[in-house]
Amino acid sequence: MVSPEVLCIAVPLILYALYWYSTRTFRHWKHKGVHYMEPMILFGNIKDRFLFRKSFHEVQRDLYRSFEGHKFAGYYEGRRPVLMLRDPEFIKYVMVRDFQYFVDRPTLRTRNSAYLENNLLNLKGQHWKNVRALITPTFSSGKLKFMENMVDQCAVQMTQFLHKSATAKNGTAELEMKNFFGRFTLDVIGTCAFGVQCDSLKDEEAEFVKITSRFNELSLPYRMFIFVIILFVPQLARFIPINFINSEVMTFLVDVVKNTKDYRMKHKEERRNDFLQLMMDAAEEDTKQNQNSKQSNNTVLDEDTIIAQSILFLLAGFETSSTLLTCMSYELALNQDIQDKLREEVKHVLDRHDGKCSYEALQEMTYLEMIILESLRKYPPIARVDRVCTQPYTIPGTDITLETETSVSISIMGLHNDPQYYPQPEVFDPDRFLPETKNSRSPYVFLPFGSGPRNCI
Repeated sequence: MVSPEVLCIAVPLILYALYWYSTRTFRHWKHKGVHYMEPMILFGNIKDRFLFRKSFHEVQRDLYRSFEGHKFAGYYEGRRPVLMLRDPEFIKYVMVRDFQYFVDRPTLRTRNSAYLENNLLNLKGQHWKNVRALITPTFSSGKLKFMENMVDQCAVQMTQFLHKSATAKNGTAELEMKNFFGRFTLDVIGTCAFGVQCDSLKDEEAEFVKITSRFNELSLPYRMFIFVIILFVPQLARFIPINFINSEVMTFLVDVVKNTKDYRMKHKEERRNDFLQLMMDAAEEDTKQNQNSKQSNNTVLDEDTIIAQSILFLLAGFETSSTLLTCMSYELALNQDIQDKLREEVKHVLDRHDGKCSYEALQEMTYLEMIILESLRKYPPIARVDRVCTQPYTIPGTDITLETETSVSISIMGLHNDPQYYPQPEVFDPDRFLPETKNSRSPYVFLPFGSGPRNCI
């Protein structure tokens, strides 16, 4: 039994230790002479996000707005200091001009599976450069054209589904659009990534869809646990397995990719021009070059890395693409004049291409591109991009030096809703992306896919 005297001493000491640990970084930006937002114990400046009062996008937008008038400013995520960049020129420094200082993304060092550690988002330094160099050519316009037929088949299934749904209900159909576009997106990515015929619009109970669509299903207590680890004691992540993706979904996807890869290795005559096949070809070519140069231990695209990129391609593309399509269709429904103008353009272009929606035809649909870009502006798939200092860096024009491991944040949601760059940002206006209008803005205030060497592939 602990005596009252011991408790009277121990409890205040423990509380003080927790207070000291939680706040000892809170003078970081003040000491550097950087404008910053006063943090709150435990939460830093993201209390609303931690308590799920606001979405991540809303928090990033509001943080950006709170630093109006400053080219950069400091804030705190829990006890971690973060530098937010607001000025396009400073964004250019970090993402492009001085990229060698900001090669990596800030990632949590965990006991995760090799498939999470080896995806492009988490790779660091030279390893990232090597993998990126081999994968980038698989997304060339020439390679994408080979996938045209696969996408077309999915689009045919989609139109058949819509026709069937409307016919069954006297010419009209009520659809939950996020679910509808989610299924279509899975069909496209499934076949283009690793040759899986999902048929999700044909079969609502399709196994691939039922399992994959649950990739971010994590219980609320577990999400809170992850938040606590990330914000307060990230060092513990090295010893505690943390899953950011539903473990059942991860196991299922790994098996799908492994089985598909093994089958193709045994039946090389059955080729498909999909992402998995292109990576397998790149890996084979890389292995040959290493053998010729007697560097057989330096294979970049090993099996774990190939599987990691395939899963990333699916999971990163599924949610972002389906959300974009949903938001875009919503805006078209609200803005009949924009919808009519788009319909006319599509009709005219298809007439010139014998009714075929080919890769070349899509290149001519300039108004469609403007609508997509405006949708990406108003509803960016990711709220921000991050970089981490890999070596000491002095911010140009200042005497402020960022130490190694300093996190730098760029609020995409904030930039895209800044009236300085986009007057009346709440209004959906594709004309913002007319060539002359777009060219009048800095390219670093429109970042739906990031920028520089580490942009979204």
